[in-house]
Amino acid sequence: MSSGRLARTVVLIFVLIFSTLVLAQLPSFEMLINPTVSPTWSNYALSKNGKVMAANYGGRIYRWSADTPKFPSGGFTLLDQGAFLSSSIGISQDGSTIIASRTGPDGNVNPAIWSPATGWIDMGHPGNGCVMDSQWGSGYGVSGDGSIAVGLAWYCPGAEGFMWNRSGGMIGLSHPAGASSRASAISADGRTIVGFFEDPQYGNRRPVLWISRKTSLFAGAHTPGEATGVSSDGSKIVGQTFNQYSGYAFYYTPKRGLVSLGTISGNPFDQSFANAVADNGTTVGWSGDPFGAGIQAFIWSPTIKMQSLQRYLQNRGVLIPSGISLTTALDISSDGSTIVGTWQDAQFNQGGWMVRLK
Repeated sequence: MSSGRLARTVVLIFVLIFSTLVLAQLPSFEMLINPTVSPTWSNYALSKNGKVMAANYGGRIYRWSADTPKFPSGGFTLLDQGAFLSSSIGISQDGSTIIASRTGPDGNVNPAIWSPATGWIDMGHPGNGCVMDSQWGSGYGVSGDGSIAVGLAWYCPGAEGFMWNRSGGMIGLSHPAGASSRASAISADGRTIVGFFEDPQYGNRRPVLWISRKTSLFAGAHTPGEATGVSSDGSKIVGQTFNQYSGYAFYYTPKRGLVSLGTISGNPFDQSFANAVADNGTTVGWSGDPFGAGIQAFIWSPTIKMQSLQRYLQNRGVLIPSGISLTTALDISSDGSTIVGTWQDAQFNQGGWMVRLK
């Protein structure tokens, strides 16, 4: 083979290898098929690698798997009719355990947990529990192995965050006197629980974390807001806090303290809200004016500023159908590979989407 032909062959092989690597690194985007007709809302929770998902569509509880045939169900399997007044949903890291709310044998809504081995288990209520508007409470989050669950239980006249396991049942975490709290998420290792703890003086929510059932108002004793997501080891917490202008998403670590993420637009009167954080610190949620121009999904990490997730994806070659706006990112898998959220078009049709970053 001549030297010129050999050189051309080497270049061609290099181009083919490089092109394959670039294509392999491109994020993939898909529109989720609604498993039910015209749901009033949709909410999602992802397993560690994003290959299994729990979904709440208007109260109906589904399990989605990348291994489930996509047609005609779109990959969704109905688990229960759920509770139409509750949008809460959570899933374990291995995707085997799902937490939500469902109507129990007594006709009232109960926090409940599901696995293939046990089916649904109603978690009951604490000793001081009561029924409020036909509800004992709601299930919000579950540890990595599915052994510990958290949520909200009514004690009347307020609500209290709880933790639950199969051997000890449900235990109240604490609440301010005459006010409410909620456990919204739990770390995969089961050691850190986050949520809100109302201010009995002013009535607003405040970010809270519980470790070994000890209450910590880590953002400040009177800082309005709430914590909504936590990393697998509990070292990273996200949520929203308020200042004199508006409410902004935050990212917290013990070393860095509370970092305000601002807004996509930079307008101080817009809002932002962080829904979830991956173990590498990548944070997702929504930003914009929920009472005017609308909201859009955002992505942030310790190395990139807050930006529109839609623009972030399009800049990386992702094709998003024309006329579709990604309105919020509801969850990101712990390994940072997968994000799920909702979209809306100009006719106010809505649905879900999923993107795989790697």
